Amino acid sequence: MRDTIIIIVIIAVILGGDIVTKQYLDRTSADLKEKLENLKENTKLAKTTGNREQIKSNMEEIEAKWNDINKTWSIIVVHQELDNIEQALTKAKSSINDGKLEDALQEIETSIFFVQHVKEREKLSLKNIF
Repeated sequence: MRDTIIIIVIIAVILGGDIVTKQYLDRTSADLKEKLENLKENTKLAKTTGNREQIKSNMEEIEAKWNDINKTWSIIVVHQELDNIEQALTKAKSSINDGKLEDALQEIETSIFFVQHVKEREKLSLKNIF
């Protein structure tokens, strides 16, 4: 009987931890994705106007957000996934600073994909367990 209670408690702790982690990942990834989508739209606009000040400001905001998120994500997410996001954001920033907005758009799309990928990969499912 005592063993059964211990097993039930362990399973409850695992499921509870997963729920809290999933909610955090959902919230932070949605916020980061929204900022990246905004950057993408502003980059498209900057291609026609030539004004890159807004997208530079957006990129700084995203970097600050990413630095905050990265501290916690590094505890719960595979580091290779974080490196992929970091690399795409760095390339996007470099492309924006160099005025290569088409390259920046590609890297922003890559960043959005990786953020979504992390969210899906960390979901508790049979596919992710096995």
